[in-house]
Amino acid sequence: MGQLNNEEKSDFEGALERFRPVLVTIAQAMISPAYRGDIEASDLVQQTLLEAHAGAGVLDPLDEGPFFGWLRKALQNNMLDAVKRLNTQKHDVSRRVRESELEESFARLEQVLAGDETSPSQLASRNEQIATMLSSLQELPDKQRMAVIMKHLQGLSLKEVATSLDLSESAAAGLLYRGRQNLIHRMGTQDE
Repeated sequence: MGQLNNEEKSDFEGALERFRPVLVTIAQAMISPAYRGDIEASDLVQQTLLEAHAGAGVLDPLDEGPFFGWLRKALQNNMLDAVKRLNTQKHDVSRRVRESELEESFARLEQVLAGDETSPSQLASRNEQIATMLSSLQELPDKQRMAVIMKHLQGLSLKEVATSLDLSESAAAGLLYRGRQNLIHRMGTQDE
């Protein structure tokens, strides 16, 4: 791609901003409850976007499939780097256990994001649907968003979601229900 002119820079920055809410949702899904106080999703996303900006001459945001894949992989690498920094700062057994939780989280998230599509148009359509869903998740109220992420992207049980959010199981179930309904509504209004 080479050096970008002003119009290309503007298009590239616009593509990065379109992916920001998607990346924030992915980052929130990657961060296990054990790391929430130590790692911020917004910091990981900012680092990822800075790296993408630095590679603007090489990356092609118009080819959204590979671009989205590159952003996800860069975000995952930034998450691993953040965990390694924490582990270097605090050498305790529980931190090493949390690293294995992180690997499981990556695997679950990749299963959600991976598709069985055979054609580039099917893959592009799936990526667009996923981006819409992940972006819409960012519009939910905080507790609804975190409940949906924990249950559906992190794969936690209802009891684990309830414990993490300091709620009863029935309150967590209601929160999840409202979050899913709200998400469906928001995705429907984006299609109009």
